[in-house]
Amino acid sequence: MGFAAISSLVFVVETHERRRLSQGIMLIGLTLLYMGTTIGFVLLGFAGAIGGYALVIEHSTINVAQNLLLPYVNLITTACLAAVVGTALSIYGIGTAKATER
Repeated sequence: MGFAAISSLVFVVETHERRRLSQGIMLIGLTLLYMGTTIGFVLLGFAGAIGGYALVIEHSTINVAQNLLLPYVNLITTACLAAVVGTALSIYGIGTAKATER
């Protein structure tokens, strides 16, 4: 839903309001947003599969499962922060769009 909202805002700003977005800011922002979200989802899926396998199939303790998931914590945090920064840059790029001549 967030991607659809940003896409519709970009469409409205460019088409109906006839303002020009900063290409560099939008490129960096949307790239960070898409990559952060995708990488975060993939890593969460891997961590869930590894943790679930350890707990359900191997009947490991919670401490063992937590130790298996530790390498993924910082990577998931970094991906989420990249998505947040990408969202902020995208909103900033939309907010600072300059009017064009009609």
